[in-house]
Amino acid sequence: MRYSKFLLAWVIGLLLLPEVVLLGYLTIGALLSFPSEVPRSADVVVVLGGGDGARYARGRELALAGYSKRLLLFNPSVVERKDALEHLQGVETRIDDLPRDSWQEAIAARAWMNAYGWRSVLVVSDPPHMLRVRYTWFSIFRGTELAYSLIASDPGWWSAWGWWRNPRSEKFVSDEVLKLGYYIVRYRFDL
Repeated sequence: MRYSKFLLAWVIGLLLLPEVVLLGYLTIGALLSFPSEVPRSADVVVVLGGGDGARYARGRELALAGYSKRLLLFNPSVVERKDALEHLQGVETRIDDLPRDSWQEAIAARAWMNAYGWRSVLVVSDPPHMLRVRYTWFSIFRGTELAYSLIASDPGWWSAWGWWRNPRSEKFVSDEVLKLGYYIVRYRFDL
């Protein structure tokens, strides 16, 4: 009797497995971008490096809208750097070209915050990057009184519910799943 219940549960599980896998596949874009928040006033807007300009555009928009009069750019492009330094009157712009990945950017942002007495930041990145950014910033800021809010850029190529339809989105999602796994193994378990 016990064996037959186990066998029945196993058969039902096998029958449902394709649906579960399909559901996971279809919703992974929404899961990756879920941690994004609504902007609020902060001491500084931090724009993470990389992307196609949508991150900088969103950070610039937030600074000009008055969410903060400070902007910290990690590894900006030449065009972004020039625009920030020449066209953002009233916005104090700082540039950091040293961090080479999201983990290092969070460590550097924490150091900037401690050095200048900033207590809160808006962290801008692309939507499918949000879950890894959330994991990273939580890990780096845990145990501090420093606050961060994750703000998604608005790239034209992204759709959380149709990410597989765009080759760029599909590549970004694939990369993020691998990178998130790497970050957990590398930094959580220190392997």
